[in-house]
Amino acid sequence: MKKIIVIGLVLLLSGCSTKFVYKNLDWLVYWYVDDFVELSDEQERMVDVKLATWLEWHKNTEIPKYVAHLNELSDDIRLQQISLDKMDYHQQKAAEHWTRLKAKIIPDLVEMAQMLTQEQVDSMFKEIDEMNKDEEKERQELLAKSPEQRQKRSIKRNIKNLERWLGDITSEQESLVENMYGQYHSNGELWLEYRVRYQAELRSLFNKSDRGDEFKAKLNRLLMQPEEYRSELLNQRNDENRNSYKTFLLAVDALATDEQRTHLLSEIADFVEDFSDLAK
Repeated sequence: MKKIIVIGLVLLLSGCSTKFVYKNLDWLVYWYVDDFVELSDEQERMVDVKLATWLEWHKNTEIPKYVAHLNELSDDIRLQQISLDKMDYHQQKAAEHWTRLKAKIIPDLVEMAQMLTQEQVDSMFKEIDEMNKDEEKERQELLAKSPEQRQKRSIKRNIKNLERWLGDITSEQESLVENMYGQYHSNGELWLEYRVRYQAELRSLFNKSDRGDEFKAKLNRLLMQPEEYRSELLNQRNDENRNSYKTFLLAVDALATDEQRTHLLSEIADFVEDFSDLAK
């Protein structure tokens, strides 16, 4: 059920399709959820009611916050006031957006989770197991590549991501991307351990026949605070990777041309325009 939370935000921020996705989120949710469980008529009616409530709340309460934040970010970029402190500030603001979204939706998801039959639970975890196998297969295929191939793949992906926001990058910025490789912790194994541990907790919870107050409290905590199930080492390495990436972005910004800043501001402005239209 956690996947229902994710689809809205992930697809909502998917570039030029923002408005299309937002206005068609009802059938997109069903299309996605259908991969995990087949809902009964009663469950579908409840999802319809909850989804309408979520979207109305999001439109009236959250989208204006997104617009204000993006405008604030644009001002910092335009005035060339980006610093590590500013990055921390905007990262915290983004985290607050996500926390509010979870706080609004998760209590409703917990209520709906009580309605799942054992057959639906089994179907859900069967699909999760298949996804885990696919992800592990992809991970093993990547590990089977030579170190040089993995490096080339990573550098190409990071350059493409940078150019998505800045347009063409300079040779100096490309060198920063190349030098960045190898400076980050590879956390694949730790993330796998976390996912196995987290899903085991979910599976154990859903397999209990009693879905009363104890079930609701435990599921709410699992969905609201998944980081509690990550190892201390994983959380530490994630923090270190984030700090390294912010240092990298600061170096890229110091080398940014006027054309690149204009491109970045234009990309952000597109989001602002889409969000503003959706709030009308």
